Amino acid sequence: MKATICALIDNPGEVELTESWLEANRKVLCFVSEQNACGCCVMGWDIEGPDEIVSTLPNHISASSKWTSS
Repeated sequence: MKATICALIDNPGEVELTESWLEANRKVLCFVSEQNACGCCVMGWDIEGPDEIVSTLPNHISASSKWTSS
């Protein structure tokens, strides 16, 4: 399953939550992109992995993208 992660820097704890989720699941994900958003106000990653892992991604940091629609 593919997913895009979008963490807003202005939302307290959102980047930390995202980085913790990525760290906890990195070994079972088959793809994690480099951080691909501007980095000044938004942090973003494209990921791919087993449905049962990707489905645990919190909804408020999940986003639609070209990656998820391909």
